[in-house]
Amino acid sequence: MLTLKFGGTSMGSAQRILDSVEIMIGRANKDRISVVVSAVAGVSNKLQEAIDACVSGQTPDLYVQQLRSTHTDILAELKSTLPSLNTEAVTKKIDPLFEDLKKLLSAISAFGECPDNAHCRIMGMGELLCSPIVEAVLVAKGQSVLLLDSRKFIFTTGSQKEGDPDYARCAEALASYRESSSARILLFPGFICSWIGGSGKEPVPGLLGRNGSDFSAAIVGSSLGASKVEFWTDVDGIYTADPRVVKEAVLVDDLTYEEAMELSFFGSKVLHPKTLAPLAAKNIEAWSLNSRNPSAKGTRIARGPIPEAAKTGPVRGISCLKDCSMISVSGSGMKGRKGMAARIFNAVGNAGISVLLITQSSSEYMLSFCVRKAYADKVLDVLKAEFSLEISTKLINPIDVHKDCAIVSIVGDAMKQKRGVAGTFFDALASRDVNILAIAQGPSERSISAVINGYDGDTAVRIAHKFFINAKQSIQVFAFGVGTIGGTMVDQIRDQQEALLEQGIDIRVMTIANIDGMIKAKHGINLKDDWRKQVKDHGTKTNLDEILEFVRETKPLNPIFVDCTASYDLPERYIDILEAGMNIATPNKRANSMSMDFYRKLRETANRMHVRFLYETNVGAGLPIIDTLQNLFKSGDRLTAFNGIMSGSLSYIFGKLDEGKKFSEAVLEAKELRYTEPDPRDDLKGTDVARKALIIARESGMELELEDIKMNSIFPEGFNLEGTTEEFLKRLPELDSYFADKIAELKKQNKVLRMGASIKDGKVSVGMLEVGPEDPLYPVKGGENAFVFFTARYTPIPLTVRGYGAGAGVTAAGVFGDILRTVSWNFNN
Repeated sequence: MLTLKFGGTSMGSAQRILDSVEIMIGRANKDRISVVVSAVAGVSNKLQEAIDACVSGQTPDLYVQQLRSTHTDILAELKSTLPSLNTEAVTKKIDPLFEDLKKLLSAISAFGECPDNAHCRIMGMGELLCSPIVEAVLVAKGQSVLLLDSRKFIFTTGSQKEGDPDYARCAEALASYRESSSARILLFPGFICSWIGGSGKEPVPGLLGRNGSDFSAAIVGSSLGASKVEFWTDVDGIYTADPRVVKEAVLVDDLTYEEAMELSFFGSKVLHPKTLAPLAAKNIEAWSLNSRNPSAKGTRIARGPIPEAAKTGPVRGISCLKDCSMISVSGSGMKGRKGMAARIFNAVGNAGISVLLITQSSSEYMLSFCVRKAYADKVLDVLKAEFSLEISTKLINPIDVHKDCAIVSIVGDAMKQKRGVAGTFFDALASRDVNILAIAQGPSERSISAVINGYDGDTAVRIAHKFFINAKQSIQVFAFGVGTIGGTMVDQIRDQQEALLEQGIDIRVMTIANIDGMIKAKHGINLKDDWRKQVKDHGTKTNLDEILEFVRETKPLNPIFVDCTASYDLPERYIDILEAGMNIATPNKRANSMSMDFYRKLRETANRMHVRFLYETNVGAGLPIIDTLQNLFKSGDRLTAFNGIMSGSLSYIFGKLDEGKKFSEAVLEAKELRYTEPDPRDDLKGTDVARKALIIARESGMELELEDIKMNSIFPEGFNLEGTTEEFLKRLPELDSYFADKIAELKKQNKVLRMGASIKDGKVSVGMLEVGPEDPLYPVKGGENAFVFFTARYTPIPLTVRGYGAGAGVTAAGVFGDILRTVSWNFNN
């Protein structure tokens, strides 16, 4: 015997019913089967809606007509596909149900209330309406089928709406069908049962509560001695996390009963523990399968241990139970007093409220537990009443309620054999600044749960999944400024995406923004589809606040804001960006050369938010300057002096003077090659070099402002720097003799002229440097940069970093390198 259960989505339309029937026939060709069907998709919700409306005084006619139409439309469509379908026989069975429904709803409308008896009769009608349709389709396809009324075989006690099965009586009622029956297929409506309200009382209609049709299948399968029970839904099986929250969720091949129960209890869409309990008791396998994709393997739930599971890691699944509240009872009267916990949970239990999780401090000062948020106020009331004396005498503090919580749990049988699982879990949550309110772990070590703020639920699941199950590390890039440098960087990301994915890094560009507009995509922009055209054709007005809100809504795991603009205003918003939980990478020197107070605040905010502020390209484009300095100073070294050529354009211009070029010719040539800014004065004045020197000085521990840097102008006194760019360039030949004389004089001393910055004795200066062959700056020209650091350790021979410090390619690569530095833990390839 094999038991199959088909959920509402499998019964959702005529075609879905036909597909499900084909699965039934395929199984029946190999073995006798029992089948449990749910109501047509949406019908149970419509029935509850009808009850609520009628309690408020509405008439039932509209609801009855809508429900009738749902079923007659399905019948009509089935008839068009399956001419032999006996619709008259079905109509004869379901018409009386609609009459009963109308009578019950009319009574509810008249009295303004819905007693449990009426509720159970109405809510069970969805399955009673669906099962005759399935029966008729099976008969039309020549199958031997017997439709049985579940209320004659499933008996419960306890709650009428969510009964506890009397397994012995269920097995006895189904005994005659266990070994043989006149039909190959036994068909049962799910969810409904007969409830016995006490000794000597007659059975009345009842329900099996949440996941009732699944429970029906487990009871039927257990009572009939099924070899396995298949649960047919609209997904391929059970995933490591909710695929709607974690796109990278992985299908699990096998779970133990205990793992499945833990995951289900804490919110995962797995079979409910009450469904699995009777199957586990008899070692009956449960299978989660997809009626839309019958060839998919699905997930098996069986008795452990499962040897293959050890290869997948200690954590098999991650779940999140939302809409919870945490109640805390504390005070000096808790410590050492017997029966306090019993009083708490007796009071809550007597109110009919289930406790989800319990945790207690080792000092016994506080006991906390979680309930569904809908019950929080009721729990507060019953505890206030229970401990009114203790609260009034201040032995117990006022009851604390943290209303909006979520319980995130990691589950796996192998967790008890693996050290450091809890530490990794808590590190994962901390990495995204998820605050843990409480922790609970059972003695089986099969699961660890953390109570967190409700708004962090999805983020916690995604980051835990990244740490435990998905080896790929993610980076979400928000690119502002996609001109020469920014555009090259986006192209580099596009070209490297596949290669990085193979190395375990999933990098996606979520936003691209420039002066023309802004595009964004929740799951990443397709960079291969001409992203520049996408911005031009579909871009909306660039708006930083809109992006920050987008980040708050989508909660990316590792977002980084990349500022490749030359904006003076955007860096002033860096604090807001960091406080939104985003890393920042930028070649823009503005932020690091603003006031010292702002410089400190940037770092304080980044540390507080556990994000990174990365600016390697501020000083040396793609050269490793900032990181090298930081590591030196962290290890205890200190800067004693510095000389550097930190402008590719000035390196080119002054190098050309060595070769005999006139100063005016060298400047114009550099401008034509786009080495300089459109107005070369921006380079020649040395302001950009001063900003770089200031950043190096600050990194070395000097507290300086930009105004503290001594600017030694390269221009002779009296030279007119005013006017338009064209007017300035026309006056340049006036400087040729000035520089020619300098170069000639230096040649006599075997020296060359360079433009750069120096740091010595706590002072920073920018201007022309006269250097000889022994100086590391002597051969630097042609657009190269060079940084010469004298430190306590690097002396008398300095640490020199030399290479191209300008150009879109190397600068973009430097920014790209900063982006990749946000990947924060090692992985195996």
